[in-house]
Amino acid sequence: MLELANRGHEVVVITPSPVFTKATAHPNLTVIDVHEVPTKFCDELASSIGQETDSHTQLMFSFEVLARVFEEQFKSNDVQKLITDKRRKFDLIFYEPWARSVLGFSHLYKAPVIEFSSLAGFYDIYDEVGAVSHRLFYPFVTRKRLYNLTLWEKVSELYKQISLEYSYLQIEKLENEITKRIFGVDTPDLKELRKNIEMVFLNVHPIWDFNRPVPPNVIYLGGIPRNPKKELPKDLQSYLNASKNGVIYMSFGSSVQPSMLSEKKINIFMNVLADLPYEVLLKWDKEELLNKPKNVKLSKWFPQSDVLRHPKIKLFIMQGGLQSTDEAVMAGVPLIALPMHGDQYFNAELYEIHGIGKKLSIKTVTEEILKEAIETIIGNKSYRENLVKLRNILTDQQLSSLERAVWWTEHVIRHGGAAHLRAAAAHMTWTNYYMLDLLLLLLTILLITILLLTLIVRLIFKNITKFIAIKVKRS
Repeated sequence: MLELANRGHEVVVITPSPVFTKATAHPNLTVIDVHEVPTKFCDELASSIGQETDSHTQLMFSFEVLARVFEEQFKSNDVQKLITDKRRKFDLIFYEPWARSVLGFSHLYKAPVIEFSSLAGFYDIYDEVGAVSHRLFYPFVTRKRLYNLTLWEKVSELYKQISLEYSYLQIEKLENEITKRIFGVDTPDLKELRKNIEMVFLNVHPIWDFNRPVPPNVIYLGGIPRNPKKELPKDLQSYLNASKNGVIYMSFGSSVQPSMLSEKKINIFMNVLADLPYEVLLKWDKEELLNKPKNVKLSKWFPQSDVLRHPKIKLFIMQGGLQSTDEAVMAGVPLIALPMHGDQYFNAELYEIHGIGKKLSIKTVTEEILKEAIETIIGNKSYRENLVKLRNILTDQQLSSLERAVWWTEHVIRHGGAAHLRAAAAHMTWTNYYMLDLLLLLLTILLITILLLTLIVRLIFKNITKFIAIKVKRS
C-alpha cells in the first residue's frame, strides 16, 4: 500500500495493526485504525489456539470469530463514514479472504476487487478464478497430511476436506447476514459479490502450492525476503557471539501463547532443552517460567528475522507459520515444527517433502521424540543444503514480489478490471465444470442403447427358440 501511495495513488487502509500513525503516514495514505474492537472475541480466538481440539472445530470457531470481529470493527466511526459518504469513489478494492463481508464495498462503489491472501489459496479462491481443483493433487492449506498416505488415509483426508468445505459454506450464511447489516439489505449475497473479484494475489511461491495450474489473473507473490537486514541489539548480539556450541531459537509465533500449553508439554520442552549443549532463545509470553534451565534465555519478543540470520543459530523450533517459514528459509536455518492451527500442519508437511525440517505432533511429542529430532537435524548437514537449494529457487525471479504486485494492481486500474484474464471456468457450478449434464445425457443414451440391445437380443433369442421348438415338433 505504501508503494502505491508513493506512486501517486490515494490509498485508504482499514487495519487493526497500523504500521504508521496519522502523523507519520504518507500524505497519500489514510489509515483507519480499528484495533479497539471489543477484545473478548480476539481473546477467545487466541486462547483456543494450541489447545488439543480437532482442526475442524478450531477452524470453524476461527471463521466465526473473525466474522464477528469484522462486524465490530466496521462499527468504527471512520469506517461508517466510508460507507455512508456517497461522494467517495474508489477505483479498486483490496481485501483479505478471511473477511469476505468486505466485498460489500465492491457493491457500494461499483469497483473491481483484488483478493490478497496472506497464505496460499483457500477453498473458494480457486473456484472464483476457474483454476484447476483436485483435492489430493493440489491440496488446500487446511490439510494436515500430504504425502506417504495409505489408501485409507487418502479417504480420511478427502472426507475431512469435504467436511471443512461444507462447514465453510455454512459460515457464509452468517457472513451474508453481517454483510447486509453493514451495507444494507439490498446488498447481494457473497456468492454474487465474488464475481467482482478480478485478480488474486497469493503470498506464496508456486512450489509451495504444488505448482498448481492457474489462470493469468492469479499472481504468486512469495519467495522474496520480507525484512531488510538490521543490526541486533548489543546484548543479544553478545549473547549469540559468546555461544560455544551454537544456539537454538524457539518461538511459537504471535498467535500462540506458549504458557497456555499443558504443564506436561512445557516440562517436556524444558527437560530436553536443559540436556542439550546449546544455548536457547525462547520467546515466552510471561515474565517468568518455572524450572527454566540455565541455558535458556527468555524474552517476550525477539527480532526474529535478524536472529535467524546469525551464524550461531543451529535450529528453529516453531509452530509452522508461513512468515516464520519464509524467514527461516531465507536465513538457511532448519526447522522443527509442532503445528497447532490453520495452515501450520500444511507447512510442516512441506518441510519434510523438501527436506528442510521435521514435523512433530504437539499431542504425541515426548522427550525422546523431541531430542532425537533435534539431534538428527543439527547433526545432518543435508537439511541446510536443502535449504540453500530451496532459497536459491525461491529468490531466482525476474521481478520482485513488490514490483509484480504494483504492476498488476495498476493493470487492473488501467483497464477497469481484468475480465480479459478470467478463465472460462470462473464461477462455474461444479455440475457444469465436470460436465455432469453431458455425462448424464451420455449415460442415458448408453442405458437406452443397452436396454434396446437387450430387448432385441431377447426377441431374437425368443424367436429362435420358438423356431427350434416348432421344427422339433414337426420332426
